[in-house]
Amino acid sequence: MSLAGVSVVLGAIGLQQVTAQPTEPITFVVDEGLPHGITQESVEAAAEGIALGHEPFTLHVVERELEWDEYSNGETGDADIMLSIGDDPEDPDLSLHDATRVAFAGEDYGDDYSTAATIRETFVNNRTLGHGPHAIIGAALTAADLKFDPGIRTPLLWAPLAALPMFIAILAMYRWVGRRRDERARYRAFGESQLRLARAVLELETLQLRVEVAGVQQDRPQHARLQNDWKRVRELTRELARTEQSLVADLDRTSPPLKARTAEQLESDLQQFAADTLDLQRRADVLAQAAEVRSGHAGSRSVLDRLALPLLQSIDEVLAHHDRYPAEARALEAHRARLLAIAQEVAAGVGTGTSPDRAHDDGAHPGAPGTSPAGRGADRHADRPADEQAAGLVSRHGDLLQRWNAVEQDIRTTALRMSRRVASPKTIPNATHVRTMNESVDERARARVSAATAGATDSFTGLRAALGLGHGADLGPLQATEQVLELIDRQAGHDQSTPPPPPSAAASGIPYGLLLGVFPLLVSLGAGFLVSSQVEDSHIQYGRTLTGDRPLAGLKVYGDPAALAGPVEPRDTDPQTHADSLDLDYVRERMAWSLEYSDEGALLPADVEVTVALLPSERYIDYAPDPEYDHRIAIDYWDLLEAQQQVKQDVAAEFPEVLDPRTGDVALGQAILPVWILEDGTYAFDNFLTGEFSVGVSSRLGAYAFTGTEPTVHGTGDMADVSIGWWISYELEDLGRAMEYNHLTVDQVSPAAVFWAVFFSAWTGILTVIMLGLAVVEAGRRRVGTAAVRRQLAGLRTDLEQLALGLDLSRLDMVAVLGLDSATGGRAEQADQRLYESALVTAWREVDALERLPRREQRGEAWEARVRHVRRLVTTLATQQADVARRADALLRSQRFG
Repeated sequence: MSLAGVSVVLGAIGLQQVTAQPTEPITFVVDEGLPHGITQESVEAAAEGIALGHEPFTLHVVERELEWDEYSNGETGDADIMLSIGDDPEDPDLSLHDATRVAFAGEDYGDDYSTAATIRETFVNNRTLGHGPHAIIGAALTAADLKFDPGIRTPLLWAPLAALPMFIAILAMYRWVGRRRDERARYRAFGESQLRLARAVLELETLQLRVEVAGVQQDRPQHARLQNDWKRVRELTRELARTEQSLVADLDRTSPPLKARTAEQLESDLQQFAADTLDLQRRADVLAQAAEVRSGHAGSRSVLDRLALPLLQSIDEVLAHHDRYPAEARALEAHRARLLAIAQEVAAGVGTGTSPDRAHDDGAHPGAPGTSPAGRGADRHADRPADEQAAGLVSRHGDLLQRWNAVEQDIRTTALRMSRRVASPKTIPNATHVRTMNESVDERARARVSAATAGATDSFTGLRAALGLGHGADLGPLQATEQVLELIDRQAGHDQSTPPPPPSAAASGIPYGLLLGVFPLLVSLGAGFLVSSQVEDSHIQYGRTLTGDRPLAGLKVYGDPAALAGPVEPRDTDPQTHADSLDLDYVRERMAWSLEYSDEGALLPADVEVTVALLPSERYIDYAPDPEYDHRIAIDYWDLLEAQQQVKQDVAAEFPEVLDPRTGDVALGQAILPVWILEDGTYAFDNFLTGEFSVGVSSRLGAYAFTGTEPTVHGTGDMADVSIGWWISYELEDLGRAMEYNHLTVDQVSPAAVFWAVFFSAWTGILTVIMLGLAVVEAGRRRVGTAAVRRQLAGLRTDLEQLALGLDLSRLDMVAVLGLDSATGGRAEQADQRLYESALVTAWREVDALERLPRREQRGEAWEARVRHVRRLVTTLATQQADVARRADALLRSQRFG
């Protein structure tokens, strides 16, 4: 935030510097007797409201040549700058401007030679335009910009300077957010690990009791194995408890400095602690459940149900394709029925030998759907001694596990036989596809277990190993049935000839991070080269688009148009005489026409009234043919200056509003266009004498003296039939262009500086926008994704309610209808229905748990994964319910109609 504040402050300072307007007045000291109407009063009148700088200074105006001590040693008296407006008659100072006519207080003119020459050049430019006092004002404003401006007003410096802290601030904030996210995730993971350890500690005595009770009825090898597993769980619990204390001290920063872990070591130990607590939880769960099953305790049914449910759901999906492989499907369906029958025997056998209340708790009461003939037969032995009953349960459960293992082996063998029938060069073309298929099968199997158990998969494979159910694979026959489904899906994909998806940036080997890094760099380099090349190839000032949109405000004529030689055979659409062409509407029409057909044209940037002064040349100037160009004349520069002053006085005698009476210069908004009429009636245009005055060397107003001293002659040659009004429209276009370029300065910077400034600013800006955009997109994506998952959770609640409403009908279909026609006497159907209801309860409880979570915890990948698991389980249950209803309806129809 501090860096962002610095960036804002620098941006504000830069904006103030770049856009700052001068407010400090410039003081003038003018010697008496100066030419061109330059007096103390006229200069102060011209300076009113205009002569302002960024810091105050005094300008002393003299006519004499400056002395050595003045321009070389800076002895300017009380003035900050001295300007000599005098001239050498032999050198009009038009091409190489005399820098010795400008002196700075306390400085050698050579130290600021360019500034001194530019100030002198501005004065000469304005004097060539006929200005007197305003020529002094133009020179003073140029000095204010170049010499007396302490600020740095180029955006090429302030833009990157303001962008750098902001970019660093964005990076710092981005890293801080990442560290905070990692820290919250670390504490959350550590809290979950602590919770797992606390539960293990709380259940330690209960687990010991289960192991001791189970060991009483088991033989010595099995008892020794349970005891060893129990000791390992106890030792691991105590070890992790000690580790927890040290980790808490390091996280709370209460450990002694010499014993405290480093950041890397702490991160590694936290990850190891989480893995160890998961391993402890898995070991404890496996030990408790194995003890239940081995000893025939009441929890045996739920343990074996948990093992059977994913496998049975996978078999159901395989049997949906029974028409492809009828023989294997019939065998697989028989294996499924045998497995369900064993599960039902376990459920019925657990209740015997205990008490009626316990039997009722296990759902084995007479007449209930979960009651089987085996359960009813077991009731006959209820009067046996407790030790004999327990020994019988252990023996019977050992036999049931052996039978269970044999059925799983048959299921795996049948499923592998189906896989060999499905496999083909299309589905498994090479070893690479074999590897990817095995990975997909393993992922499918684990996802199946996760969905069936609502995400509780930690102890599944360990429990199977503890019970001796393996068959060379962690998940046993489930992987074999999932392999069949994977091959069927791949075969269907080849049959449909689905085109492969277009390769993404990640799939094609181009990381998104590289794209995000290269794209801003390329764009920034391109912008830097483009701007710097424009600066290097052309004067950036003279390529700007003109924006003038004001038509000529007024047109007056001084003198006699009849003195001009008439147009020779003018076109029908043109005026027939010069007098007709000196019309405001015609000139405006010609300017608008030129603008329509020229992309670089424009009208005037301000309201200007033009007075066309038709002047006999013999009364004002001496001229001679130009020795180099036949269509030009040459006028002596000093004669031109005297003639311009005389023209202003003569025109003002007839049109007094043309001049400002306080300064003697042309008034703002007025312009005089002298037209020198030669002896043969041809004519030449002088420079416009306007209220605008040139400021700075970059101005194009009056910058070229030869346009006045070497004017072009019109009214002769191939263009003799063109009227003077037609030419005036083009002269006005040049005036508008020069006015737009006036009061503008060009930053004299190297193309290399421009390149690096533009490159760094563009790169910083693009990266900042990308980072902020990614943050907004990521936040929006998470919000949208979380909202969608919440809607899915609400839909799951509705689906579960529909399944619960149809539970009674499902029991009738499965037990009463399908069970009566079953080869197992209804035991498989009773177990199937019980597993269905158990899974339904599991899904219902998981949805309740997810909905009860605080709103802030209903987000993130873990929460979304839990919702996906429940959704898959509910989808499987709904499919199973629909399949049971379909099979029951088919059976009833066959019995009714034969």
